[in-house]
Amino acid sequence: MINKELAENVASAIKSCELEGFIYTKEEQKIFAKIASGEISTSEARELFKRMF
Repeated sequence: MINKELAENVASAIKSCELEGFIYTKEEQKIFAKIASGEISTSEARELFKRMF
């Protein structure tokens, strides 16, 4: 089950950065979708992002 508040918070954070001109890759968008759905935690996502660079 999706936590609606978490999904809204993730969407808001993404939009905020996009308004500043940041463009997310498809891979980054997939990670954010996993966070929003509760599939992974923000800590797990942070580790995935670290490995991308």
